Amino acid sequence: MDFFRFLASRRFLKHLAGVIVAGAAVIWLILIILKFYTRHNDYYSVPDFTGQTLEQVTASDDYRKFGFEVVDSVFDNTRAKGTILHQDPYPDSKVKEGRMIYLTIVSFLPEKTTLPDLKNLSLRQAVGTLQSLGLKVGKILYIPAFDDDAVQQQMFEGKVIAPGTRIDKGSRIDLTVGMGAQGHATVPATQDSAEKDSM
Repeated sequence: MDFFRFLASRRFLKHLAGVIVAGAAVIWLILIILKFYTRHNDYYSVPDFTGQTLEQVTASDDYRKFGFEVVDSVFDNTRAKGTILHQDPYPDSKVKEGRMIYLTIVSFLPEKTTLPDLKNLSLRQAVGTLQSLGLKVGKILYIPAFDDDAVQQQMFEGKVIAPGTRIDKGSRIDLTVGMGAQGHATVPATQDSAEKDSM
């Protein structure tokens, strides 16, 4: 009976109210701290950095909310060296301040590839092999040879180049091709001449 009387007493109710108010204040303070610490609802839209250099984006005050890291480089002779090709997260993504932006830039040096042995391959096979390795077909010269439409030599900048040679991607490889028993052949249009005809 005394216990229930104590629960109904002013002294107990006063202490209970104080505990409730103190607990609510602690919870409120924790939420405020968490909101500040996590920057709740404080997001930024990621700009499009394509075409800019790493030096440009890191020097700009507009981009100081982000961090930047180059994770890959790709050679592309149609774009300026050192410029940004791709980024992650993508443009217009919503991120928090300090988010790291991972970049792929245009390499300053061409990628290398190993020249295969094209001798005795048909012209079609040789062209396909070169293109698959990122190389281009240059001049095609037909010469007297028993093997009809078969590659006799592969050349680079006017000189015979040996299989296994490391060479820049995008390089042009000239080919000499056998005319076979017929003794004559029509030189097919290269990619460059086809482009000129279409202009």
